[in-house]
Amino acid sequence: MLIEQEVSGDIEELIALFKHSPQKAEQAIHRALAKLSRWAERQVLRDMSRRMKVSQKILKELNRIRVRLNKSYGSKERYLTLWIGINEVGAHRLGNPRQTRRGVRVSSHRFWENSFLMQPVNASRELIFERKDNWHHRYQRSKRSGRMMWMGLPLEKKTVRIDVEAETSLKKVSPLLVNRFTDLLHQELNYAFNIES
Repeated sequence: MLIEQEVSGDIEELIALFKHSPQKAEQAIHRALAKLSRWAERQVLRDMSRRMKVSQKILKELNRIRVRLNKSYGSKERYLTLWIGINEVGAHRLGNPRQTRRGVRVSSHRFWENSFLMQPVNASRELIFERKDNWHHRYQRSKRSGRMMWMGLPLEKKTVRIDVEAETSLKKVSPLLVNRFTDLLHQELNYAFNIES
């Protein structure tokens, strides 16, 4: 028994399909990484927002979360860098501060007792201050005259730590990145080879 089947048309179609496959795969990987970076930023913003009880818009305005796609020099290795600035944030930046008789309130979740609002000369808006305990002048160089003198004010600007929330959010998002990248890459490869011509 002899079975013959004409396959030259199918082979030509497969050759045409895979002719540009390295470029298509490269573009699919790049698009998947770009989508992954935006997804990671959203996840970290959402988690930090919940932990700090602050809106995502305020966190985004602080410009503390950055995601960057990097390509190592001399090789085709790519990696995703997720950076969070962990310096303390001025309390006045976490909402609209309001002076009350007992202190200063910023949103419904943050209150500093015995604090007050004051606008320093070099600031564009009012900041939250509190009087320091056990305060003493410091012997330091004046920025204006350049001489050494006893200077200082018995005031302390109120700040909020974000390093603990940032570290917790990164630990929460980190194990999810590989699974999310796999899903995105599958979608992009499907688009590159089946939908895009």
